[in-house]
Amino acid sequence: MYLDAKIILYAVVGIIIVVVVAFAVLPGSGMIKNLIPQGPNVPTSLTAVSAQIKPLSISYNGTSVITTSERSATLQTNFYITNPNNTTVILEYITYTISDNGTVIGYGQIGQSYENSVEGSNYYPLIAGTSTNIGNNAVIENTGNYPNIWSELEKGTANITILGVAHYAVKDAFSGSDFTQNFNFTKV
Repeated sequence: MYLDAKIILYAVVGIIIVVVVAFAVLPGSGMIKNLIPQGPNVPTSLTAVSAQIKPLSISYNGTSVITTSERSATLQTNFYITNPNNTTVILEYITYTISDNGTVIGYGQIGQSYENSVEGSNYYPLIAGTSTNIGNNAVIENTGNYPNIWSELEKGTANITILGVAHYAVKDAFSGSDFTQNFNFTKV
């Protein structure tokens, strides 16, 4: 009888190991996408594991000069972000450079990394199929090196180009995936 209990114990431990390995390996391998059906009645956590993540749709809503002085200018840049996926995507942060006629004049950042958000959240959860307008103010310092550009900023005639990267992720109980998307927008 003692031998039978050992066999049953080893079998239970073996099954537990197989289940743990399956949950650890399957989400990253893509095999689970074939096992879980897609549809409105599937729980969100399973949808996140099984969904093929599409890129976010990022539109540029322009950059406007809010204030200017001899030393600095504040530029407000607005983005319109749409999540085309059937699961929530976390827009962690956007970093971008601000240029005028090919000359970099400043930088901006919206949000922060999801991993570094222990003290508070500064990221944007985008629920499936939703959109949001996200704006940011960036302060540009007048170094005196580009008087023509500074004059254009003061007049509101600068040819602003925004180049950047959006960092977003899908985090669920089983795994997490990080994505990046580059963008390039020019003020017309």
